Amino acid sequence: MRNLYFVLLAVLLLVGLTATLIRFYLRHRRSAETSWQDLLHRLVWIDRDAIATIALDAVTEDGELRPHGDCFALDSGVIWNLLGGLEGLEVIERNCQVLVELAAYLQRFYPEALVVAEQLRLNAREIEWHVSRLKGAAQTGNLEASFANYAQRAVVIYYMMTRHVLTLYDQAQFPGLAELQQAI
Repeated sequence: MRNLYFVLLAVLLLVGLTATLIRFYLRHRRSAETSWQDLLHRLVWIDRDAIATIALDAVTEDGELRPHGDCFALDSGVIWNLLGGLEGLEVIERNCQVLVELAAYLQRFYPEALVVAEQLRLNAREIEWHVSRLKGAAQTGNLEASFANYAQRAVVIYYMMTRHVLTLYDQAQFPGLAELQQAI
């Protein structure tokens, strides 16, 4: 009887590993077939001037993020209007994934992009965290109190991500830099 349980467990483990392998293989194949133009078309338009206004309010002259205790010029209502509320943050969250994919795409031709791509992945995770905190605050009715802090931090990170991607494409002398600048 023990042998039967062992064989059954081994078969289940093998099936699970095979399914995982197939899933990752198909994902890799699908991402390898994605063209640069497809990535650009996946970027959703968001007001660059509004993003810059919000981001530059929370950044010092050195380009560093101000500490939480510092006073910002923009209040929650202004940030809400400039972003388009929680929907605007969700657009930023989706665009972050495309920025990561753009860096990974460039990494195929320009291996030095690895460091930037990894940093962008970490930044995208942080933005996901901020957006999830705001969604949780919306469910509990505390969105107004939390919005300015979390939203502004997410926008600053997104703004910096766009700058890093543009710098990376510029350093690699990628021919589609002008199109990327317009899309971002």
